[in-house]
Amino acid sequence: MTQMQQERTRKVTGRGRYTADEWQADRRFAGAAYAAFVRSPYAAARITAVDTAAAAAMPGVLRVLTAADCAAAGFASFPVLSRWGAVPAPRRPSLAADAVRHAGEAVALVVAETFAQALDAAEAVLVDYEPLQAVIGVAAALADGATSVHPGMANNVVFAHQAGDAAATGAAMQAAALVVETEIELPRLAPVIMEPRAAVARYDAAADVYEVRTPHQGVNEIRRDLAAMFALPQDRFTVLPGDVGGGFGPRNTVYPDLPALLLAAKLVGRAVAWPGTRSESFMTDLQGRGVRLRGRMALDADGKFTGFEMQYDADLGAYVSPVAVIANIHNPLASLTGCYAIPAAHAAFRLLLTNAVPTGPYRGAGRPEVALLIERLVDLAARQRGEDPFTLRARNVIAPTAFPYTLASGVQYDSADFPALLASARTASDWDGFAARHSEAAKRGKRLAQGMALFIEVSGGGAAPDEAALHLSADGDAPRLRIETVSGPTGQSHPTTFATIARTRLGLAEADVTLVASDAATRLSGAGSYASRSTITTGSAVALGADEIAARLLDRAALRGNCTVDELMLAEGEVRRKADGSTLCSIAALLAEPIAATGRFTPSNAFASGCHVAELELDPDTGVTRLVRYTAVDDAGVTIDHVAATAQIHGGIAQGVGEVLGEEMVIDADGQVLSGSLMDYMAPRADDVPAYTVLECNTPSPFNPIGVKGIGEAGTTGALCAVTSAIANALDQRLPPLPFTPQRVWQALSHE
Repeated sequence: MTQMQQERTRKVTGRGRYTADEWQADRRFAGAAYAAFVRSPYAAARITAVDTAAAAAMPGVLRVLTAADCAAAGFASFPVLSRWGAVPAPRRPSLAADAVRHAGEAVALVVAETFAQALDAAEAVLVDYEPLQAVIGVAAALADGATSVHPGMANNVVFAHQAGDAAATGAAMQAAALVVETEIELPRLAPVIMEPRAAVARYDAAADVYEVRTPHQGVNEIRRDLAAMFALPQDRFTVLPGDVGGGFGPRNTVYPDLPALLLAAKLVGRAVAWPGTRSESFMTDLQGRGVRLRGRMALDADGKFTGFEMQYDADLGAYVSPVAVIANIHNPLASLTGCYAIPAAHAAFRLLLTNAVPTGPYRGAGRPEVALLIERLVDLAARQRGEDPFTLRARNVIAPTAFPYTLASGVQYDSADFPALLASARTASDWDGFAARHSEAAKRGKRLAQGMALFIEVSGGGAAPDEAALHLSADGDAPRLRIETVSGPTGQSHPTTFATIARTRLGLAEADVTLVASDAATRLSGAGSYASRSTITTGSAVALGADEIAARLLDRAALRGNCTVDELMLAEGEVRRKADGSTLCSIAALLAEPIAATGRFTPSNAFASGCHVAELELDPDTGVTRLVRYTAVDDAGVTIDHVAATAQIHGGIAQGVGEVLGEEMVIDADGQVLSGSLMDYMAPRADDVPAYTVLECNTPSPFNPIGVKGIGEAGTTGALCAVTSAIANALDQRLPPLPFTPQRVWQALSHE
């Protein structure tokens, strides 16, 4: 069975290898001790004393670490990435010293022979807290006289930014025939990743190198963050790869637990394992969304959009996670006016600190938020004008001939055909046949509603060039291609995608290609698998490397055949003459000396787009909502692996549906998490979603050599917008707060 075939079945047949599987089988971590964290029960409190004596004397306990140990090790702070200069982010400790700022923040770490002993000893660590007033949510953070989560942060604003033309946008609002406005608050979301966060750490004293195995989305990002925390070079950290039980954004950065575990391993002289629990993940994993948006859109008398303005306020939690600034400013700005030709736009951003677990990138990371705001405004405008929502959108979209198209924010879109997306989605969803289905549902006492959304979102990007190392050699009569990449898979079908890109250029069979991803010893440049970037950036690097090898193969073949390179082609493991398809020689015959090449691609953006239509049924007696039809038409530029692309859309839709219909991290005014388990947190299940209709309407991107666009997050953006649109239509545009739970829908229906 080839690597690509194994990829399709390995995890679903129970053969995945996750963090605990790997560390228990890895002799480097033999005899590992176990760790348990002491976590704060308060969201805001001063720490007046930490007494570890009783815990340290308990059976099996090897060490109890506190903030003093971290200070002695010279721990610095986590990096905060920004494209707008330094962000005055407060220092985030690995273990809290003088204060705790969110429930679940780690105060101490116990290392013991067994996990049970570590848990028992953690209970014996005595921490004296002086509780303080917690600040929870955007409104509380901005309120007059609000407590400062960190000293010196006025109104808890850690960073503010503006973009666009405020004067031109204001003038458009003044001159408009119609101005529509709305406010949307997207609650915090838990990532609910299949594999709870866990880690095993080791210190190699002889080599002076730290080793760690933990689920992650990019080896280079983990190295970067650990190096910053320890103030050491990146080559002092070995980050081991493995299967990842989900990524979704929260796993492309280091958490405070990890430096403490590495320090503990060094201090006790043994490997230290931390089998994180589901409860800890709910309390400490980076959460998503947590934003409030206010927007206005101006239209002239002909129904043309003339201006758009947005206030975007983001709850970052107690500390600024490494990419929170980029996720909440760069990504929204990259698709500021959506799919529409709006001449004037302005956006203002405020990033706020609160007493909750930090937020970070979550599938979509700023793109679904701004798309939802824009699409709500368009729906409201259509309703007020008494106009079909497809017709109003078609009048205002950017024309296919206008690409590349520069937004009012200065961002340049690559390609799209919005009229084709609209037409395809309308037909495939049977939008115009809705009346008959509505009547049938009414006879059953149900309320049927449909909604749609047109969206575009940035994909790709990164700070450093992405590299892929390719090595082609002969194994007897067969060619063998090895591809090494930095970007490791977290469900994106990399072995199939990257192998397909390379083998089609080199005329190889599926069995001839092997992918090695996120190798612990890699020194390749590049970033991990996030931001829907893998195929664009790493895939392009693979393509460029394969093209270089192909050129060198053909040079060798031309010498052998006494002909020009232009007369030859690579196909099915052979070099053939183009004129008649005859075989010159096998590829393996040209590999007495292997050929190696490193493809290098400077990251660029590409803009995926789509039109999604949702149809749902409400029960007026209970408020229960059931999604009954869903149609997704997406532009992925060029589709390399149709199975994987469809699967990405499927998964993204499920997350978007969950966000609309039930997912919410409920945190009370004291900062206590009230939805900290799967008994209390609604995650979508198979029977919450219907069979999807997924179609393509591709326009190749001119911004990368393989024409692709990233669609890993498109399903989430489309579903968030389309399902919200359907709920709004069912409730005559009177939306309750997100998520639209049965109780909230029932209450909205009862007030009609």
